[in-house]
Amino acid sequence: MNKILITLFLSLATQTAFAETMSCKPNSSSYNCLVCNCYHETRGEPKIGMIAVAKTVLSRAQSNEFPDTVCGVVYQPSQFSWTADSYGNNINAKEPKDIQALQDCRDAADTAINEGANGLLYFYNPRKVTPGWSRRVTSCGRAGNHVFSVSRGDTCPRQLGAAAANTGAQQHKKSSSGGSVR
Repeated sequence: MNKILITLFLSLATQTAFAETMSCKPNSSSYNCLVCNCYHETRGEPKIGMIAVAKTVLSRAQSNEFPDTVCGVVYQPSQFSWTADSYGNNINAKEPKDIQALQDCRDAADTAINEGANGLLYFYNPRKVTPGWSRRVTSCGRAGNHVFSVSRGDTCPRQLGAAAANTGAQQHKKSSSGGSVR
């Protein structure tokens, strides 16, 4: 019996010792907002989907149609359900798969920041919802569990995730401060 308790204690102590945490709040850094959104929207998905979600947030921050900061985009009312639910949304990754997802989202955010926005403005998970607005936009394809789109009349990027080439995709760039992501 003592061996079992000692093993259980060591297992719990090990999990706690290697936990990864991150604050997810509207007044967090832009980088944290980008990573938190990636984590809550794409945990368990392929990296290409994670990068595409991060690039969508960056594209929105450059668009006149959305708030001009990353955190403003992420916490805009009625955009991302995880920001409005009653759960605490700080990340406290204890399980190996959650720790890996957090690291993958950090990598995806870094890739998106380094490569820049690509014009994607919308995404949704068709297994969970089909929003009315999805009929009024141009679908650019699927990455992971999400379908990505641009405004009707805009051109889709060649790739949704990493190394996306902006081939004429209108960016709706703001004339002044989009702000730094970090």
